[in-house]
Amino acid sequence: MFHVTNGDCAAAALARAGISDEDVLPWRDVLHEGPVPAGLTLDELSSVRAAFIAQCGWGDLDTVREEFRLRDCRLAGLQAEHEAVLWFESDLYDQLQLIQLLDWFAEPTHRPQRLMLVCIDRDPDSGRFEGLGALSRERVAALLESRAAATDEQLDLGRRAWAAFRATAPGALEDLWRQDLRALPYLRDAILRWLQELPAVASGLSRTERLALEEVARQPRSREQVFRAVQAREERPFMGDWSFWRLLERLEHAKVALLRRDTAPAWPAPAGAAPPAQREVLALTAAGRAGLAGELDAVQVNGIDRWWGGTRLSRSDSVWRWDGAHARTVRPG
Repeated sequence: MFHVTNGDCAAAALARAGISDEDVLPWRDVLHEGPVPAGLTLDELSSVRAAFIAQCGWGDLDTVREEFRLRDCRLAGLQAEHEAVLWFESDLYDQLQLIQLLDWFAEPTHRPQRLMLVCIDRDPDSGRFEGLGALSRERVAALLESRAAATDEQLDLGRRAWAAFRATAPGALEDLWRQDLRALPYLRDAILRWLQELPAVASGLSRTERLALEEVARQPRSREQVFRAVQAREERPFMGDWSFWRLLERLEHAKVALLRRDTAPAWPAPAGAAPPAQREVLALTAAGRAGLAGELDAVQVNGIDRWWGGTRLSRSDSVWRWDGAHARTVRPG
């Protein structure tokens, strides 16, 4: 039995349950960041993804390329397995990985004899979103026993969702979001969360950008504090810290910056004590306050050149946006 899951933390949870590392493939790719264009084979897309990851400074290009090559070779070899189990969570990060894999396995010649799914959402006791990496040995074992065979309906939906995610415009994904997606019960929420990462109609801010600015507006904070605060406001946290640092840098280093670096006391000083040490924090600029107030359009003042799946957002006057009030995508101009 072979296992594919979302990354190293989940792989560690499987290892705690006695599953050998040799039988686990972590699917390491942050698909909500960077280009995921249509019309490419798996090998070609992996080359694009490796170049993006290296460009972000998250790894050496040759090393990342080799990691993708080995990953894809192991995936291709699963057709010889008796059984493969896909372990994924309900958040956006995992759901994007899941539809990529379902698209691959929708081709019958790529499939092992048995393709099984394990998908988790919330802790049955606390009701909070729970990641695979936090699971106990006993819970992993129970989930493995409850695994279910991937259906033709799930494979077909995965293929359609992957194509829509890679389309050159968001309309295909928006159309899919309005359809019956019960075959993959967490996909609808994931698609909505992805649509919310388009620039908003009024402010030009994605949902994550707005959340970050709102948390800094409460009080100047370190980037780690901002990250934790934004994670706490997500129904299903999906963004890692490296991606979040990249977003903060974009807000800070834009032509019209929305964030700036400042200093603040590292801790409250008792009356009469010496001033405490200072720490670096993020604070709002005047433009950041205007953006939150709806008095400034971040895309109009700073432009944009960013990939959203297979869609390149690159023209400030006619870039695709999300109209949250009417739950639809629009393209001004």
